[in-house]
Amino acid sequence: MDRRGFIVSGVALAGGSLLATAAGAQDNFPSRPMRLVVPFPPGGPTDIFGRRYAERLSAALGQQLVVENRAGAGGTIGAAAVANARADGYTMLFGTSSTHVTSPLMLANPPYDPLKDFTLLVVGIVPMVVAVNPSLPARTMQEFLALLKAHPGKYTFSSAGPGSINHLGGELLKLRAGVDALHVPYKGTNPAQLALLSGEVDFLLDTFGTALTHHEAGKMRILATCGERRSPAAPDIPTTLELGIEDSTVTTVNVVALPSSTPAAIVEVIAQATRKVMADEDMVASLTKMSIEPVANADTAKSAAFFEREIARWAPIVRASGVTI
Repeated sequence: MDRRGFIVSGVALAGGSLLATAAGAQDNFPSRPMRLVVPFPPGGPTDIFGRRYAERLSAALGQQLVVENRAGAGGTIGAAAVANARADGYTMLFGTSSTHVTSPLMLANPPYDPLKDFTLLVVGIVPMVVAVNPSLPARTMQEFLALLKAHPGKYTFSSAGPGSINHLGGELLKLRAGVDALHVPYKGTNPAQLALLSGEVDFLLDTFGTALTHHEAGKMRILATCGERRSPAAPDIPTTLELGIEDSTVTTVNVVALPSSTPAAIVEVIAQATRKVMADEDMVASLTKMSIEPVANADTAKSAAFFEREIARWAPIVRASGVTI
């Protein structure tokens, strides 16, 4: 995934009064509790990250940030609720590549425009991995792909639902590696992971940090990372790129999103607080353990440009998959 314009940082930024430097914020924003909609079920990586962000943003802004899980339709139910919410800064979305790239591309009539209907702040980048059930007779990525090529359509992969990044990542892998497999959608990341762990499906594209815990416990086997480079957390695991699968990078991006007509002064208050949160050393350490790369320079213009590039990249993959939701 192209990350130009973003700084992945583990160093805290200089402090300063968040509210004072965003002069002109309306009604001394925030003056009452706020709401962060997580458009996926509780317990998954997006939910965990979102709750850690909410806790620290509450401290930075001096107001409670209540987390609300509104799952369904690849995250678009929760995202649509925020797009249509009052644009006063009190309702935000903790979205992903699913809510702002893949799911809208797969819907015939998406309930929102991922660019026009939101003001966006990218906060984290998460590489995906190819993980298989340990019972599968494949110890390496090369053996796994040979297995898929020998038995087209026999093997299955799970996802958090149609249009999710692990669904489209699986479709991308099939296309780039010239293999076939059957997609089995589930209602959320946790059920998709459980399906792999129990042997209901054969493989899954999962977030690195979550899969690594199961990999180290011997409950699933990571064959390759779809990141741009090997992870320091598991340097022995190769990337799909170095294995010769071209244009196979798959990462999911976490994004804080507000309704597009939210006043600029209020957006700036949230952006400044977000930059402070994402550069906090404890937050960086916490996310690093989950193999999430925190983005320290959240910026609305850079974030919008980033997602515009991502939509352009994934649109032909969606068309090639022939899958709609």
